[in-house]
Amino acid sequence: MADVIDMAQDFDALNLAQGLAAQKIKAAHTPRLRAEGYCLNADCEESFNNSAQLFCNPACEREHAALTTPYARR
Repeated sequence: MADVIDMAQDFDALNLAQGLAAQKIKAAHTPRLRAEGYCLNADCEESFNNSAQLFCNPACEREHAALTTPYARR
């Protein structure tokens, strides 16, 4: 017979599985950024040689996320 601890572990496992499934769906519907040879932050757009680079520094990445993500923290 299952006790309270077993039921809590089952609930946690179910909660984790549902959360992972929701994140998988969200990730599948989120557009991916492509490297263009310049910083994707519209306020910067600095050119660089690294073809796989998206932003010139972490600050530009945060600023881009704040400008393009609805309800983002600023």
